[in-house]
Amino acid sequence: MLSKLLFVFLLFTSSLFAKNFTVSYDPDYAPFSYSLDKKPYGLFIDIWKLWAKKNNHSVRFIKAKDWDDALKLAKENKVDFFLGTTPYAGWMQGSKTYYKTRTSMFFLKTLHKTIKSIGIIGSDYKESLQLKLPNIKIISYNNYKELFTSLLQNKIDAIYDDSLAMSYYAIKNNYKHLIEQSYTISESSNIKAISTSKQKIYIFNKGLKKLNTKELEQIESTWILDKNLRYFNNNTNFFKKKIIHYVYDPDWKPFEYKDEMSHIHMGIIADILNLISKKSGIVFKPIETNTWQQSVKLVKEKKAQMLSAVPWTPQRDKYLNFTKNSIYSYPAVLVTNKKFDPNESFENKTIAIVKGNSLGEWIEKRFPKAHFIFVKNVKDGFKELKNKDVDFFGINGVTATYYINVLGFSNTKIYTILDYRFHLKIALLKSVNPEVLTVIDEALSKITKKELSDIYYKWTAIKVKKEMNWKLLFSIVGIFILVILFFIFINKRLNKLVTEKTSQLKELNENLEIKVKQRTKELESINKKMLDNIEYASLIQNSILPQDKNIDTFFKEYSIIWQPRDVVGGDIYFFVNLNKDEALLIVIDCTGHGVSGAFVTMLVKAIEEQLLATFTKDELTPSNILSYFNLSFKKLLFQEKTKADVGFDAGVLLINKKTKKLTFAGANIPLYYIEHSKLNTIKANRHSVGYANSDNNYNYKQHQIDLKENTIFYISTDGFIDQNGGKKGFPFGKRKFENLLLTNFTKPLEKQKEIFIQTLSSFQNKEERNDDITFICFKVL
Repeated sequence: MLSKLLFVFLLFTSSLFAKNFTVSYDPDYAPFSYSLDKKPYGLFIDIWKLWAKKNNHSVRFIKAKDWDDALKLAKENKVDFFLGTTPYAGWMQGSKTYYKTRTSMFFLKTLHKTIKSIGIIGSDYKESLQLKLPNIKIISYNNYKELFTSLLQNKIDAIYDDSLAMSYYAIKNNYKHLIEQSYTISESSNIKAISTSKQKIYIFNKGLKKLNTKELEQIESTWILDKNLRYFNNNTNFFKKKIIHYVYDPDWKPFEYKDEMSHIHMGIIADILNLISKKSGIVFKPIETNTWQQSVKLVKEKKAQMLSAVPWTPQRDKYLNFTKNSIYSYPAVLVTNKKFDPNESFENKTIAIVKGNSLGEWIEKRFPKAHFIFVKNVKDGFKELKNKDVDFFGINGVTATYYINVLGFSNTKIYTILDYRFHLKIALLKSVNPEVLTVIDEALSKITKKELSDIYYKWTAIKVKKEMNWKLLFSIVGIFILVILFFIFINKRLNKLVTEKTSQLKELNENLEIKVKQRTKELESINKKMLDNIEYASLIQNSILPQDKNIDTFFKEYSIIWQPRDVVGGDIYFFVNLNKDEALLIVIDCTGHGVSGAFVTMLVKAIEEQLLATFTKDELTPSNILSYFNLSFKKLLFQEKTKADVGFDAGVLLINKKTKKLTFAGANIPLYYIEHSKLNTIKANRHSVGYANSDNNYNYKQHQIDLKENTIFYISTDGFIDQNGGKKGFPFGKRKFENLLLTNFTKPLEKQKEIFIQTLSSFQNKEERNDDITFICFKVL
């Protein structure tokens, strides 16, 4: 009895979810839908039947007069659904995509004239075609019979519609040998179920999940014999590893530019491309160029497939396809550093514009009575203003704001905002599969306003704070170079003096004592000069160390031992407050000691400054920082072309007091921490940074630790552990070092510092110092 009740209950509940639907279709849209002996057939018809079967629904197909009539039935709610198209009218509620089609142009093989008119079915493609071909007459027809008849009678020059449907009709009616097909103008369409009801679309989408690819592939293969034309076979995983090689403007801050140190594509556009890549699976690979003109040339020569971001122009439309969605938009402005009356005429005024730039071309047409000077790039335009060689510079508003606020052109101001906005779009060669453009457009539509505003804020606000002081940095590096040159000069002079004086001493026995004293004074004077210069170098190196006050406000307790082996050394550490709750601590052990090691630390400081000016807050992870150091250092010293094999070991910590997390990555420098009286060690990757044989693409492993009260962290370069001493002159060693930490961790950190220094000094005894030492311990909570 219970089993019978259960059966009745299941039957009843299943009937609640089972529904009867009506679907209108075009009877002349083979192979997707057509009517034969008053019955519906076609690829889309079979997909709908499979959908109904999988979801226990029933579907009744309603034959319309033509395409427009089938849509009208759905619009007037005389059917539940229209079979499928891309939504293009306000009333259309579209489901998730269940198929994709591609359009193409067909024309007679005997055509020997310019195309002046194109025939289409309904009004689906009228707007997009008119935009691409503004001088072409677009004529709408009701069905394929009318369309092909007009083409064959030379009433129109070409026809444009779905390529599969038109090919199918041409073959069926024996027209295939008369026509040619072209994908020069083509676009992909997402086929979706259409209804006026959101509830019905929800039901369709829910049922769509039950259809598997294998079943869909089987249906498609019965209707499309050519495997290369099938959607499910070719496109299911087509874009997962699709690589698009593109070019960009190397000098268009803040939109995009080539980073001086790493030669990486950076800026607003680069960040948006990264977002598109994450949302679509397409991999964008930049091709490095030195000028915008060179970038455009590579695309025209088909050595690159894509321009990262350009406004649409009729000239570009001849060889490029553009995204429907804009990647970014901005106003055009004129900037100046002179005083002008706002109502003053632009007649005979001199305006600088970037050569080959569409914005410049528009400004040239906008002010026909002005004189124009063409510059290579934005930087040159601002220089022309600074030198007062021009009255105005025509540029986009975002770049103008960036140069005025960030790059030091504070005497320049925006004179007027022009009555035009430029809409940047991604542009691909027409030879690239149009499906790629559709996928990019879909990804663009998924980018939220917040994501866009975060990117804009990063490049127009944060950059102001972190723009690098190259002048100061090069001054510091220049001083070190002068110090090294001075040492070389003094060393040669010293050797010469020693040789000369040795010879003279052999000859002069009588006044030996006087001569020795004189020469000793000379040598002492030279030595003093050398020491003075080294002391000065030490002051410079100390000046780039973090200020104690910055560290005081962040840690609960800390202590630092920084002891160069000589007056200057190759160890350095950086501390950066990202905000009140987050900070970066970087400990670095460079190649060499003394002056040579100190010089390397200055180069590392240069990269650290560049890194902070380049990375967003989200990108500032220990792993990313080590990877950036590795690549940038190798490029800075041309490691792959020169014999200079220089690099460093490093430990990077990102500390977040708000989330109570510490993230660490190390290159041959480990991290120790004591928690609940237990010593823990996080090992570093055995891969140094920046050396000639270092892997450019090496990925440093990242570790995360939960911060707890009274946990003590220790990080040290190898100078402490490797110091020789004791009775046998052996290194201090890792075991002694760990015992030292465990024995003293309960003491205040400043007291621990005293103990560590005293212990190492006693162990070293009469042995010479081996290496520079950096040792930092701290508590966060």
